[in-house]
Amino acid sequence: MRSAIWSGFLAAIVCAVTVGLVAQAPPSSSAPQTGKQVTFSGCIEKAPAEAGASAATAAPAFILANAAPAGSASGSASGTVGTSGGARPASKYRLDADAAKLTPHVGHKVEVTGTVDDMPSSATPPSGATASSAAAGPKLKVESVKMVAATCS
Repeated sequence: MRSAIWSGFLAAIVCAVTVGLVAQAPPSSSAPQTGKQVTFSGCIEKAPAEAGASAATAAPAFILANAAPAGSASGSASGTVGTSGGARPASKYRLDADAAKLTPHVGHKVEVTGTVDDMPSSATPPSGATASSAAAGPKLKVESVKMVAATCS
């Protein structure tokens, strides 16, 4: 009889500890997870030239400004960004794509599909990078670009 009581008491303690640990798990956020495919709408802009880089060797850099998860204003969500939680996605993304793919869309409102590559906060930028490139936000490796409007408004 005593062993049955102790077994029940032990099982109750294990259940209580498990519930407590699950309750402490971090909440899901709406910020895109690194490596997952996402779709953002926004405006493609040329990034300002970085100091120290010559015009001949520097590849054109592009930024997706006013970025928002695609479908947040319209009814169809086409990304894998969640809708609950506290963290918000960045409003600017550095675009990692061939310049020929992005140049025709400078100044246009577009939907960009790709994967987010966050720069760890403890990492230092490469020697050629400046604070302005790090301040532009996380990098979005572009897989496809679709024009939504001819102007950004």
